[in-house]
Amino acid sequence: METDEEQVEKVKSWLKENGMSIVFGIIIGVGGIGGYNYWIQYQEGVAVEASGHFEQMLVALERDDTDSLRQHAETLIADYASTEYALMARLALAAGLVVARTRLAAVQIQQEKYDAALATLAIDFPNAFNARVDELRGDAYALQGRIAEALEAYRSAQAGDPGPADGEFLQQKIDDLGASS
Repeated sequence: METDEEQVEKVKSWLKENGMSIVFGIIIGVGGIGGYNYWIQYQEGVAVEASGHFEQMLVALERDDTDSLRQHAETLIADYASTEYALMARLALAAGLVVARTRLAAVQIQQEKYDAALATLAIDFPNAFNARVDELRGDAYALQGRIAEALEAYRSAQAGDPGPADGEFLQQKIDDLGASS
């Protein structure tokens, strides 16, 4: 059995040989934990900032504030490209532009600029907007007296998926043209 002094000498010898490795291991471990915690906090901060821009973008979309919508969407796309908010910003921006385009066509129809309205609607819209776009086309055609084209557009709107916002009103438009579905 070893004496206390011999055991102390062995420990000192072992620490002399391995002490630096232990110190470096502790430093690396503490640094790794600190770095990980910093990274998590950084990611959470980025998510909070992106979420704030996304909320502001949705408010702008509801208010039809296209300038603010575009500003927040572009910020999300440029500065937060690695987040899901950037993808949703692209979709919201596209939806905002589609809504703006359909509203422009509705105004053009009210101003009796039927050909301009049809030109405004002469792009490929996402399928979710087909019923609204077809109904607007039908309105422009009907007001131009192009009954066959109006009926075709209205029936396309009826068959859309998702369907028209007000199916009964659309049916009334078809009935007013002297046709039934």
